[in-house]
Amino acid sequence: MNETTELSGWRRRKVLIAAAAGNFTEWYDWGVYGVVATIIAAQFFEPGNPTAALLSTFAVFALGYLARPVGGIVFGRIGDKHGRKRALSLTILLTCGGTAAMGLLPTYDKVGLLAPVLLLVCRLAQSMGAGGEYASAIGFVYEHSPTADRSKNVSKLIATSFIGIMIGSVFARIASAVLGDEAFAAYGWRILFLLGLPLAAIGFYLRSRADETPEFEQLKRERAAAKEVATPLADALRSYRPLMVTFMIATASYALISTTITSYLVTFLQQTNGLTANQTYTASIVSNVAVIASTLVVGLYCDRIGLRTTFIVSGTIVAIVAVPALMLAAHGYTGGIVGSAVIGICKGMLAVPALLALSQMFPIAVRITAGALAYNVVQAIFGGTGPAIGVTLNELTGGPNGFALYLAVLAAVTTLTAWCARNAFDRSDNPDYHPAALAGCPQTTATQTGQ
Repeated sequence: MNETTELSGWRRRKVLIAAAAGNFTEWYDWGVYGVVATIIAAQFFEPGNPTAALLSTFAVFALGYLARPVGGIVFGRIGDKHGRKRALSLTILLTCGGTAAMGLLPTYDKVGLLAPVLLLVCRLAQSMGAGGEYASAIGFVYEHSPTADRSKNVSKLIATSFIGIMIGSVFARIASAVLGDEAFAAYGWRILFLLGLPLAAIGFYLRSRADETPEFEQLKRERAAAKEVATPLADALRSYRPLMVTFMIATASYALISTTITSYLVTFLQQTNGLTANQTYTASIVSNVAVIASTLVVGLYCDRIGLRTTFIVSGTIVAIVAVPALMLAAHGYTGGIVGSAVIGICKGMLAVPALLALSQMFPIAVRITAGALAYNVVQAIFGGTGPAIGVTLNELTGGPNGFALYLAVLAAVTTLTAWCARNAFDRSDNPDYHPAALAGCPQTTATQTGQ
C-alpha cells in the first residue's frame, strides 16, 4: 500500500473518530430495540398473549432485516460510485431518524393496529441505514490503514459499534433504576430512542469533515481518465458471486450470534432464566464488555495469522462452547452473568474475521456494494430471524438447548467453509491478491488498484 494511505498522527485520529462516532451512534440505535423488546411487545401489540406479542415484536425485527440488503445496494452504490464519505454521512441520517421516530410513536391502546404498522415503517428506515453502515465504515478505515494494521484498526471500529450497543443497555439500566420499572415501561423507554437525535448530529458533523480515502480518490481519477461509468452492482453480481456466496456461508454464525447478544439476550435471560429486568440489563452490559475485549484482542492477532486461520479458530471455539455457555446462562443470576460473558467472547471472536472480510475479500471498485449486499443478505436470513427462532426453539424444548445447538451448528459450518475454501481466504490474506482472478474474470485497472 502507498505510504499516503497510512494512518498517522492527527490524520489517523480524525479518520478513526469520524468513522467510530457514527458507527457508535448507529449501533446504539440498533441495539436499543432489542434491549426494550419486551416493553415494545406490551406497548405495540394486542395484549393478552405475551408470547405472541413478543414473537410479533421479533417478527417486526426480522422484517426490518429485509430492508438491509436494499440499504446495502443503495448505499453500496453511493460508496463505490461517489465515495465512502458520502455514504457514511447519509447512513447516519436515515438510521438515527428512524430510531428517533420510534420514540414518538403512539402505542396500541391509542391507535390500535396502526401502532405496529408505524413501528415497522420506522424499523425499515433504521434497517436501510444500518444496511449501508458497516461496509462503508469498515471500507473507510480499511482503505486508510497500512496492510500490517488493517485488522487492528478495523477491530477498533468494530469495538465502537459494540460500545454503542452496550451503552443502550447501560442507559436502560440507569433509566430503569431512576424511574422505576413501571415508569420506565410506561414512558422511560422513549428516552433511549430520542437520544438518537443529538448523537446523530455529532456523528454527521464529524463524518462530513473527514477526508475521502486515498484509494478511492485514485480509483476516481482512473475512472475519469478512462471515461468509465461505474456500475458496482452489475460488476459485483457478474464477477464476484462465488466470493459473495463463500462470504455469506462463512459468516452465517456471526449473523446469528450478533443478534443473540444485541437483541435476544435480554429476552432469553428473562424468559428462560427468570431474571428481573435490572439483572438482565446488568448481564447484557457484562456480555458486551466481553465482546469489546475479545474483539480488540482478536484484532491484534488476525493480521499475524491471517483471515482464514482466524475464521477456523473462532468457528471451532464457538461450536464447542455455545451449548454449555447458554445452558449456564439459563441457571441463576451468577450463571446468567458468566454465561453471557462467555457468549460475548464468542461474538467478539467471530466479529473480527467476519467484518474484516467485508473489505478484504472484495476489490475497491465493488468493495462496498459486494460486501454490503452479501453481509446484509446473510444478516437477513440468519440474523433477522435469530430472535424469533430463539424464542420458538426454546419454547419447544423448554430450555436453551434448541437455540444453542442451532448456533453451534452454524459455527461448525464457519470452520468447515474456511477450511475448504482455501483459495478464497488464502488469497485474500496475500497483499498481491486479486479477487478477479478467483472469479474467473479479467483484472481491470480499477480492480488492481484495490489490492
